[in-house]
Amino acid sequence: MVPRTLLAALVMPLLVSSCYAQYYGGPYGYGYGYSSTAAEGAAHGLADVVRSAGSYNLDTSRAMVNVEDARKAYIQNRELAQETWFDMRRRNDAYRAEKRGPAPTSEQIFRINAQRAPSRLNDDQIDPVTGELHWPLLLTSAIYDPYRKVIDKGFEVRAQQGSFKSFDKQQSLVKAVDTMYDVLKKRIRDYEPQQYVDANRFMEALSYDVRFPSS
Repeated sequence: MVPRTLLAALVMPLLVSSCYAQYYGGPYGYGYGYSSTAAEGAAHGLADVVRSAGSYNLDTSRAMVNVEDARKAYIQNRELAQETWFDMRRRNDAYRAEKRGPAPTSEQIFRINAQRAPSRLNDDQIDPVTGELHWPLLLTSAIYDPYRKVIDKGFEVRAQQGSFKSFDKQQSLVKAVDTMYDVLKKRIRDYEPQQYVDANRFMEALSYDVRFPSS
């Protein structure tokens, strides 16, 4: 049997070593006096991970709420801007309608259009009996000769017969008048202002008159 003194000598170093292993402060007084096992360390680490995950989820949730609030505010601002624009347009339309006054009747519209329509050739521009045209001096230029011959002949026939007897002949005459008028407009810079005004006034009346089947 092992003597008690020998057993105590063997056990004491082990007890002292175990105490030092659980004491962080050491013999110098710099420790915290707190002992920790491996299980406690693992538990603390797991708690830190869980706490970090919870903090991340909370921050993510707050960010999503902020994004949703910003989206709602953007939509509300757009709707408000659209409502404001349409309201201003309605007000403007109402103001314009008030300034215009009541809409004209069909009779008034007909009378206004009649006043705006160009006049037919007057007695100074055409002989109502023979249909002879009294051309302004500018339109007697040689450049207009081909058109004038066709037009003179057409108006004389209309005066003699009282009206055009053929639609095709009338349309040929209309084409000759319109072409001559276009040539005049293109040469506006070639003439004196007053000469052009007189010629343009004559062609405007001629272009309107030729569309009537009778004189």
